[in-house]
Amino acid sequence: MRALAELTPIERAVVALRYYNELSEAEIAGELNMPAGTVKSTAARALRKLRDVVNPASAAAADKDEGAAR
Repeated sequence: MRALAELTPIERAVVALRYYNELSEAEIAGELNMPAGTVKSTAARALRKLRDVVNPASAAAADKDEGAAR
């Protein structure tokens, strides 16, 4: 539950609708009145935040790898 508290209300809604209610990106877009692309990017950002909270060590390693790829 602590991890979910790190998300914005919109991120929580997208995650709940996508992974709990199993709605498609298009269905979520209709429910939340936002473009499907915004739903997709919001879900990706929310999942990244959740990973960072659950496993901060792997988040730091991913950041390091991303920096090396640039």
